[in-house]
Parts: sequence; structure tokens; C-alpha cells
Amino acid sequence: GTFQLTFPVEAAIAPLARMLVYTTSPSGEVIASSADFQIEHCLPNKVRLSFVPKEGLPASNTRLQLHTSPRSLCAFHAVDKSVLLMKPEYELSPSSVYDRLPLKEIRGYSFKDYYLEEDNVNPCVSLDNILLNGFVYIPISPDGEGDAYDILKELGLKVFTSSKIHKPEICQHYPGVIMERSYGGSITALNLLEDLDYEITEHMVAGDPVETVRKYFPETWIWDIVSVNSEGNADLDVTIPDTITEWKANAFCTSADMGFGLSPTVSLRAFQPFFVELIVPYSVVRGESFMLKATVFNYLTACIRVSVSLAESTNFLARPVEKQEESYCICMNERKTVTWAVTPRSLGHVEFSVSTEALQKQQPCGNAIVETPEKGRKDTVIKQLLVEVCGLLSLVAEKSNNNFMLHSN
Repeated sequence: GTFQLTFPVEAAIAPLARMLVYTTSPSGEVIASSADFQIEHCLPNKVRLSFVPKEGLPASNTRLQLHTSPRSLCAFHAVDKSVLLMKPEYELSPSSVYDRLPLKEIRGYSFKDYYLEEDNVNPCVSLDNILLNGFVYIPISPDGEGDAYDILKELGLKVFTSSKIHKPEICQHYPGVIMERSYGGSITALNLLEDLDYEITEHMVAGDPVETVRKYFPETWIWDIVSVNSEGNADLDVTIPDTITEWKANAFCTSADMGFGLSPTVSLRAFQPFFVELIVPYSVVRGESFMLKATVFNYLTACIRVSVSLAESTNFLARPVEKQEESYCICMNERKTVTWAVTPRSLGHVEFSVSTEALQKQQPCGNAIVETPEKGRKDTVIKQLLVEVCGLLSLVAEKSNNNFMLHSN
């Protein structure tokens, strides 16, 4: 006959549910079967996270809103998208959380340094040919077949029973006299496991400045812990860094009532349709020349005329590689790169400030009409460069018999 079994699927049985079905016949033989069910990596504490708004200018304000079970303790973090592109394994997900479990299942009777399998004490069965009606019947060995014992062993269940869970063993294969044991009783098992697309807003935030000055370019933006109120809500007001990028954020929460929870990863797009990107090496040696490149991007739907300038400083000498023009024409989805040959004059951290401004000029770009953006008409990027000395003379003082000697390294 056939029958159906139903059981609730809950987070407590993730990531793997293993079901054992068995019955004991009147003769004491145990008939068993098992099945594995992969359970979705779900977590009991549900966490929702969102940016409001989901897009903003650099240095503008946004809010990170979280909802979860009341009185949870939650940790936020937001990083530059490039960090996860280089190391995607750093992104938290339900799968990565479950992968950190030290033990998800047990198979067999090996546990730590113990091997818990016992010898089969059932008597062997001889394979004798049978003569019937002039025909000789040769029994077939069932060695390749499994039995209830193998199924229980595969599940990591240690069994204490007097029922028949072993298939008969063939005497030719296992010679010797084995004491016979009685059958009957019920089966009892001990589970060894017990021992162990974001949406883009149509408009920028109201009140954004006409000029943006950008000098804060972190890889990790948010790293904070907050407590959730009795309604399960928590808000975090933050300022968008100066990097033109997409920020990836998520949060995980713990609660005495609901346990652990993890939010899906959400995005915030830090963007302005007209900006300059400055490429600076990490460090150079004093007197060494390098190329300082400033690239202006235009993602407006019209052409613009821009000026590009490098702020003068006594800490370095800069010379344009090409003839510097008063203004440059950049149309939709185009870019313009201006390069200076720079020679640092001082040691330590030297600051470079490059500004680009959309000019309110009527001079056309070829046949295209020039427009001036309503917001972010001027963008300034400030970055630092470490200037090191070429070679270093250090003096080491050595005291000997109350006399000091100086050695040069």
C-alpha cells in the first residue's frame, strides 16, 4: 500500500532535513527507507533594509531605514561596490551564514576520534544448493543489497534494538561459529547530532549645492550598531561619501525571541551627471615627475562647455602636457581628459585640487546647443599624494665606556 506524510518546513530544520521511515514485521525484521530534503536557507528573524532616497549627490544626506523584530540588536555595513566585485565572498548572505556552521549533518559512525560501529553478532546463513523436481537451484548472495542497518548508519543513528536490522550474512564469506541471539522488541535510535534592482529616483535631493567639493573616498562607508525600538524600527541618518559609485549595504540582527536575521543587500547610487575624476598615484619620490590626469564625465542629455583647472601650490610644479584651452566641449556620454606633468617639491602628503565648472556660455558645440546643468555646476576633487625621500641617512648612537659613537646607515 501507499500513504502520504506531511511535515512543517521551518527555519529550524535548514539547511538539510533527513527523514527516516521504518516498520517492524511480525517476524522482527525491520524494513526502512530514508530521504534527504534540501531546505531553503531562511533565517527566523526577518530584516528589511532600504535607503531613502536611493540616489543622491556626493556629500548629500540620506537615511538608512531598517525594520525587524522588536528590540533586536542590529549591525549595519555599507561598502563600495568595487570591494564586493574583487572579493564577492565577503558579501553576507543566508548561504554564507549556513556555510559557517561547524556541523550540518552526520553520516556514518565516525564522530571526532571515535568509531562507534559494532560487530554483527547474528548467525550466518549457509548457501546450500536446493534440489527440487530434478532441478538444482543455486541461491544468490545478497551481498550487494543494503539493509536497515546501512540506512540507519548513513543517517548517523546509533540503534539499540533486538529487532532484525541486518540482512543475513553468508557463511562462505564469513566462516566460523557465531552465537545466536534472540529477536523481538522495538527499535530505539539515538541521534549523534545532539552531542554537537534597486529603484532610481527621478530627481536629486532638494537643496543640493551648486558646487560639490569631494575629498572623502572611503571603501567602507557605514560600520555601525543600533538597537531597534519596541516597534521593530531603526533609522540611521548618514552623509553620502564623495565617491561616484554604487554603495552596497546590508544588516544582520539578533534577538532573544526571534534569533538571527539578515537583510538582503540594498544599493545606493552616489551620482552626479557632471563630475571630474582625478587619477593620482599612491606615492612618488621627491624630484620624480608623474602624470596627473583629470577626466571630466558628462551624463547629461545635452552638451556642456567646461573649464578644467588645477589649483596652484608651492608644494609642486605642474605643466600642462597639451595646450590648455579656456573651455572644452563635452556632449552626452562623452569625456575629456586633461593631463599635467607634475614634479613634487616638498615631502609628506601633498594635496592636489582639480576643479571643473560648466560655463554659462552660448558658444555652441558644433551644431549642438550648449546647456548649463541646474545642479552640480561645479565639481572639485581633492586628493593627497605621499612624497617620499629618495634614500635616507640615519644616525645610530652607540654608548661604549661612557662615550657615544655615531654610525651612519
